[in-house]
Amino acid sequence: MSDATSTDGAVDRFDESVAVDRAFRCTDCGRRWYYQRRRCPDCSGTDATTYALETGVLVAVTSVETTPPDVRSPNRLGLARFDGVQLIAQLADEVLSVGDAVEFAGAYRLRDEQERSRPRLSAVDGDSE
Repeated sequence: MSDATSTDGAVDRFDESVAVDRAFRCTDCGRRWYYQRRRCPDCSGTDATTYALETGVLVAVTSVETTPPDVRSPNRLGLARFDGVQLIAQLADEVLSVGDAVEFAGAYRLRDEQERSRPRLSAVDGDSE
């Protein structure tokens, strides 16, 4: 699935072909969401399209000090609001704070053995100094 639905109409869960900078829009009711799921959280529709998330705003940050093996510590995470959706992601830039403009900095695997990639956010050029 890249810009539409899978062949049976259901959004494939954890489909690696869907880039981490994409969100979903229900074709039945218009609801938007970020994390992959098989059905719309509002109408239970199974048809969805994807759209690119451009620039978001960081609305909260936290730092996790106690992490599992092979996960960086401290692990800075941020809650960001994009066009119609919110998501939690690892922060690539240590200087990010609430109110900063953010964009996707690519995907990463939290641990080598994990099956799926996770989103990472960084400052929009020139925003966080």
